[in-house]
Order: sequence, then C-alpha cells, then structure tokens
Amino acid sequence: MVVENHYPHLNELTAHQKDKIAELRSKTKDILATYPEYDTDFSLLRWLMGWDYKIDVIVPKMRYAVETLVNLGMNNKQTTSVDQINRDIKNMSAVAEYFPGGIMGKSKRGDVVYMQAMAKAHPKTLVKAGPTSQLFQLCISETEMSFKIIRQTEQETERKMGVIIIMDLDGFSMDLLYTPTLKVYMSLLTMLQNIFPDFARRIYIINCPAMMSAVYAMVSPVLSSQTREKVRFLDKDWKNHLIEEIGEENIFMHWGGVKKHEHPCGDIRMGGKVPESLWYADSHKLEGDRTKIAVPARSKTEIKMYGESGKYFHWLWRVSSGDIDFSIEKDGRVVWPVFRCLTEFHPEIGSFKIEETGEYVFIFNNSHGTFFGKDVKYKIVLE
Repeated sequence: MVVENHYPHLNELTAHQKDKIAELRSKTKDILATYPEYDTDFSLLRWLMGWDYKIDVIVPKMRYAVETLVNLGMNNKQTTSVDQINRDIKNMSAVAEYFPGGIMGKSKRGDVVYMQAMAKAHPKTLVKAGPTSQLFQLCISETEMSFKIIRQTEQETERKMGVIIIMDLDGFSMDLLYTPTLKVYMSLLTMLQNIFPDFARRIYIINCPAMMSAVYAMVSPVLSSQTREKVRFLDKDWKNHLIEEIGEENIFMHWGGVKKHEHPCGDIRMGGKVPESLWYADSHKLEGDRTKIAVPARSKTEIKMYGESGKYFHWLWRVSSGDIDFSIEKDGRVVWPVFRCLTEFHPEIGSFKIEETGEYVFIFNNSHGTFFGKDVKYKIVLE
C-alpha cells in the first residue's frame, strides 16, 4: 500500500490528484469566484485530503466555508505580517486579549506556528464579556489570516504547507471545564474543522496536567479522525522537541526559544480574568421592548425585514435556554454566517451593513434541538 504524501511539491501531485482538483474546481467555480485568492491547487487539495476525495460530500461543505469567509470580509483582507495580524486580532474587541492565542511565526520548514496558552483563559469571566459570535469571528479571522500566509508561502515554495499548533496547558485548573463555556468551545472546534479541513500539520500539547486523559476524552469526540491522528502529547522534554521541529530562532523565550521580543511571550495573547468593567451590564440601547418568538424543536423561525443599501441592521437577542443557530439570508444566499450562539451570560449583539436594497430573512434555527422548543426575545432595528 502506497502512503499518500500529505505535503507534496507541486510537481509531485499525482494524476489522480490533478484530476480531482480540476473536478472540484469545476463544481465550485461560482463560489470560488467570490474569493479568487482562495482558488489554489493546494487549497482544493486540503479539501480533498480532508474528506477522502469525496467530491459530492465536499462541495456543500466548501460552499458553506467560503461563504462564511466572504461574509466576514476575509476576501477583502490583505496578507500582512504576523505582527500586524496579531495586532489586528487584538483590536477586534476589548475582550480579545483575554482569549489566549496568537501566531508565533513560521517554522524553519515554512509552516505557520500557532500558540494557544489555553490554561490561561478564565471562562467564567470571558463568557460575561462578549457575545458567542464575537469569539467565533475572532477565531475564524485569525485562522484564515494564518492561511493567507500559508497560501503565500505555498506560492513561493510550490509546496503544500500547514499549521503547527502548540497547546500549552501550564496552569490548568478545573475552571476550564466549566460546562457552559466548554459547550461553546466544542462548537468552536467543530466549526473550525468544518471551515478549515486538513488545517493542522501537527498539534502538540505541552505541560499536560495529571488528568490529561480525562480532559482529552471530553474533547476528542468533536475532533475528526484526521485531527486526532495529528495530536501529540509531549513529555517534560517538550522544549527540545519543539526546537527540533520548529527551530529555536522561531520560538519565543517563554517556550524555550531565542526569538527576540520585548516580552518573553512575544505578542501571544495570554488570557487572564476579564475585568468587571468589560462585563455586560444590561445597558444596551436595544434591551427594551423585545419581541418574543417560539422556535420549535427540529425547526426554525424566520423574521423578514426590508433593508436599504447603505444602512445597517442592528440586533440584540437572547434564547430562553441552551443555544440556537442564527444567520441572515437574502434571496436564498447566506449574508451573515450561521453561528450557534449561547446567550445565558451575554446577549447576542451585532450589526450588518446592507449592500443591496431588498428583503432580508433573519433565521433562528433549532434543528439540532431534538425534543425541546426554545423562545427567543429579539429586537432588530434599521438605521
């Protein structure tokens, strides 16, 4: 049995791979036209490798992924430096710096190196400081900006690249397993895998707590088999392993390297408790006079509103229990991504600039709710 080369050079692509890339490109040319930069052989190969070359399975998933990226304006973002990307992500909201993570740079091979000091997060305060969708937008934007760097490197080297993810669990506490936020994190992992197939070259977990096996057992069910195959738990010699894999010149001093920065952790976001001044205080202008709608189990409820080009829709809503999918469509097209939102601690608050005059459909979808319906109290205004 021949083992497939997962990171080939362009001239190493097999005839089968070239045929499948051409077939996938032909069947998705309409959606690729909305994001020309995305249309590369290696971008399409990631989808093929991630889903076993099953074109009929890939097409709707890829359509959802590219639509989501375009809806978030990623097709209009320019590839910039790692430093600029990290600054831009921090500037997305006042709360961003409290969600650990950041791009450390590139490995000696050319892969993007992403560091996430997840144990430094404080879920019980983080969940009070921003809507679920804000976290989703941050993580999608950061991952896609990583892939812009990867596509640029692939164009220069003509070789498929990936992301090396380092999960640092130093300082792990049971607070990280806080049930409501753990559910949000699971949804985030599922969504990122759906949008970015075959994204990780390797996932290294360092400073593992004694109860790591139990923690991983909770998370692993939402990981694809391909993702699970890339996870490596490193022992106490993890610093030397990372240096060998990535190069000490590409690792900040806090993690055993010699990469220079005024801070030992570089510009990686290191989390911490979110100050009370950033917690939501029920003071938003849309809090009053909300409309209540019912969303039955295994069903959805739609709200139609007329929008005028150049104006904005602004919204605030809460769901009575659990979570619910929220999106906006126009003429059957998704124009605001489908996000599964929890509002127990913070309402969903957002805005959308209207590009085309016409009817817009706000969708609250409870299709994943097997038995119980949910109520949503919302207010949507046009300004």
